[in-house]
Amino acid sequence: VAASSNQPPPGDGLPEIIPKKKQKKNPETKTFRDPIYGDIELHPLLVAIINTPEFERLRHIKQLGGKCYVYPAASHSRFEHSIGVCHLAGQLIRHLINEQPELNITIKEILIVEIAGLCHDLGVST
Repeated sequence: VAASSNQPPPGDGLPEIIPKKKQKKNPETKTFRDPIYGDIELHPLLVAIINTPEFERLRHIKQLGGKCYVYPAASHSRFEHSIGVCHLAGQLIRHLINEQPELNITIKEILIVEIAGLCHDLGVST
């Protein structure tokens, strides 16, 4: 099967949905360890957002409120949740790139979707 001319060329810096084993990591990204998704590599711009006081405050806000009293393992924060949403948003858009190359999704658009996933809880107060 011939590759579509609309697909991003190999080696364009886009990680695969399922990374190949022993794939070299991008030295510009930062790796976060997630208990559900494993290692998550994030673009430097995403890391810069995470390092802001506005985002860091999410570490102290529980995602599930008082449910941890009933379900002790349900104790993750909005910080952890937002990084997971960012990761899933990135997987979703990369899946669209693979399945619908005619959309011509750019690297900038991938980053925009990941930022939206990362920042979706910034307005939460409790």
